[in-house]
Amino acid sequence: MKLKVLAIKVLAICVATLMGFGFTSPSWAYTPIDLEMLLDTNDCPVCILDEADLSGADLTEANLKVASLIGANLTNTNLSRANLMLTYLSEADLSGANLTGALLEGADLQDAKLTGANLTEVILTRVNLDNADLSNANFQDAILLGSKLGTANLEGANLKGANLKGINRSRVRFCNTVMPDGAIENRDCP
Repeated sequence: MKLKVLAIKVLAICVATLMGFGFTSPSWAYTPIDLEMLLDTNDCPVCILDEADLSGADLTEANLKVASLIGANLTNTNLSRANLMLTYLSEADLSGANLTGALLEGADLQDAKLTGANLTEVILTRVNLDNADLSNANFQDAILLGSKLGTANLEGANLKGANLKGINRSRVRFCNTVMPDGAIENRDCP
C-alpha cells in the first residue's frame, strides 16, 4: 500500500513539473487514497483531488502544497491558514469558502469561482486568476503582487487595503468594487 501511495506521489510530482513548463493540466478525477489522507490528517501535499467534493469541510491549516484540485467542489469550505502554494485550483468552486490568511503563492485559479469567498489577508503572489469569478469576495489586506487578473470579475468585491501594485487591471470587471484606497470603482457597471 505504501508503495502505491509513493508511486502516486511521484506521478503527481512529474505532472506538476510538466504543468510548470506549460503543458496542459491533468484530466483525471481524484485519488481516493489522497482524499482519505486529507480528511484524516489535514496533510496532503502533491495530492490528486481533481473533482473531489469537499464542500463544507473543515480544512483549517491544511497542507495542500502542489496539490491538484482542478474542478473540485470547495463551496463553504474552511481553508483558513491553509498552505495552497503552487496548487492547481482551475475551475474549482470556492464560493463562500473561508481562505483567511491562506498561502496561495503561485496557485492556478483560472476559471475558478470564488463568489462571496473570504480572502482576508491572503497571500496571492504570482497567482493566475484569469477569468475567475471573484464577485462579492473579500480581499481586504490581501497581497496580489505579480498576479494575473486578466478578465476576472471583481463586481462587488472588497479590495480595501489590498496590494495590487503592478497588476494589469485593464480587462478586469469593476462594478461597485471597493478599491484598495476605499474608493468605489464603477467603471464597468451597466
